Amino acid sequence: MRDQKERVETIESTMKNEFEYALELNLITQEQYNNYLQELNELTSYIYEKYKDSLAFYDEDWIKINDYYEKIVALDFVRTRTKNNLELIWLIEM
Repeated sequence: MRDQKERVETIESTMKNEFEYALELNLITQEQYNNYLQELNELTSYIYEKYKDSLAFYDEDWIKINDYYEKIVALDFVRTRTKNNLELIWLIEM
């Protein structure tokens, strides 16, 4: 079983790649790209700071992560394989 930090790193990396892909294909604008990255960075920074000395997540943090996940999978430009990969990452410990 992977630890929480590794899961968050995988999510972060996956989404950065997806946003870059969408920008390269002009599926999103530079401004949207910047906004998506900012939101991702805010979430991951919060998690890294809060859990730098611990691996256990609290319920309210799972809610934040799940809300972000729900938002991402609802985006039209996110590829199906990325959505499937994110689902697998989320389901590992849920």
